[in-house]
Amino acid sequence: MSVDPFTLTVLQNALIGVAHEMKLMTMRTAYTELWKEQGDMSCCVMDGAGEIVAQDPSGFPVHVTTMPYQLQSLIEGIGRENIKPGDVLMTNDPFLGGTHLPDVLIVRPIFHEGEIVAFLCNRGHWADIGGMGPGSYSPATTELIQEGLVIPPLKLFNENKLDEGLVRFIMRNLRNPSVGLGDMRAQYASCFTGERRFKALIERHGIETIKEGMAEIIHRSEALTRARIATFKDGVYHARDRVDGDGFSSDPQWIDAVVTVKGDQVSVDLTGSSKQSRGGMNCSRASAIAGVQYALKIISDPENPPNAGSYRPIEVITKPGTMCDAVQPGSIVGYGEIVYRVMDATLQAIAPAAPDRVIACGSGSTGTVVIGGRDTRAEAKKPQFLTLELSSGAYGARATKDGINGIRTGAGNAGNVPIEADEMENPILFERYEIVPDTGGAGTFRGGNGFCRVFRVLADQASICICADRHETRPPGFFGGAAGTTSRYVLDPGTEKERVLPSKTSYVPLEEGTKVWLQSAGGGGYGAPEERSAALVERDVRDGYITAEYAARTYGYTG
Repeated sequence: MSVDPFTLTVLQNALIGVAHEMKLMTMRTAYTELWKEQGDMSCCVMDGAGEIVAQDPSGFPVHVTTMPYQLQSLIEGIGRENIKPGDVLMTNDPFLGGTHLPDVLIVRPIFHEGEIVAFLCNRGHWADIGGMGPGSYSPATTELIQEGLVIPPLKLFNENKLDEGLVRFIMRNLRNPSVGLGDMRAQYASCFTGERRFKALIERHGIETIKEGMAEIIHRSEALTRARIATFKDGVYHARDRVDGDGFSSDPQWIDAVVTVKGDQVSVDLTGSSKQSRGGMNCSRASAIAGVQYALKIISDPENPPNAGSYRPIEVITKPGTMCDAVQPGSIVGYGEIVYRVMDATLQAIAPAAPDRVIACGSGSTGTVVIGGRDTRAEAKKPQFLTLELSSGAYGARATKDGINGIRTGAGNAGNVPIEADEMENPILFERYEIVPDTGGAGTFRGGNGFCRVFRVLADQASICICADRHETRPPGFFGGAAGTTSRYVLDPGTEKERVLPSKTSYVPLEEGTKVWLQSAGGGGYGAPEERSAALVERDVRDGYITAEYAARTYGYTG
């Protein structure tokens, strides 16, 4: 290696900084709460071959690790020879290596002396992409075209000239084009900022140092990951986990994972999973790979910044026509639920090979709940409103620590929207937002508790749509730990009008004043509950994480 270690470290952190600044700029200039508050978008730097070199530390793993597949489809669709300096590329087609239609990928190729030396990528979840209802998130869709506008590989900018006609076409298909336009501008503006930062690195270090450094960053990550995997116990391991319905039927669907650990490599075979569902509970092959990659990254080498090298020791086998490898024209809107279940099944399978490193199953769902419609209040700022409430928040326990309470977990680690920001933007009024005690699975180490968000809808022309999971199947615990509790979605709880909704619910009209209770599942426990120390049980009671009754019933603790 001709790049010295000090320069390499500086370069790696500088490239991470490029991706991080891209995301921060997008969040600070965006219009939608999804980006401003939740950060539901991700940025990364790829080399000229389209391999991940650096990503924003707060980016979504499922966003970033699928980007190389969709980028390759972009390049093939447009033709590498047709990509020119000043171009900006764009697509959202999940069957070209993406996730689902709301996740729009925008890419700026970086040229140096006529050669593409890098790609700057920004994928963001648009608040609306058209389709059957507000938020473009109905689990009752049966084909991709019902989900919204499908954007094939195309150029948003052609040699630095914005395609105004294309922009008008896209915005005409959105329910709130002003928000869509503002967010799209934030996306491509971040790519321009990233380009300036990247070219400054070239000026400082020289292009050969940059290219050699990027290759070495990937190589070292691969070596570190292989070294960790080599400490796992060789063998073939199997687990399966359930998806609660497919959007049309409540019949259980299954994700089946056969994990083979051999030396410094891991193979995960998902071909035994249920066939492609009729509804929206499917994912692309790229998304299934991302779920496996996330599960193995967090137990092998979580400290090292992720890049393409982190995933080279991992092979993923899928079967077209299954929930893990959907084929056209099927619906793929609920891809996140399948990715979570792929992750959970992989961790359950590999647990005996690395018992001191695995994490018990968390809340296991995106918990996506869409509330939207017309805002008819006199003080309304805009005619249409939309909020995506992500009711997902609990980590499973680990070999040495309790699970984390009330925080998004997994491959889609969005933040929770502050209730003040939610109320400022939308006709809703919160009554509760709190951690729910006794929801984490008992164990030597306790699973994280879920949380609830409870609010009233103040508009008289609104609807609710749910695309989530775990309302019937509890997140499993590991090595004797108890499962966490299930998720709950209830309208007007405790009244004569109470209505419990399943985790896959197409658009349901809401009367003005309807009370909505959203509660995430709890995380699974780790180890036998009887081995939990009395001091930890006492602390949980004191902190309100478990009740005295639960402590007595579960741990035999009387205080």
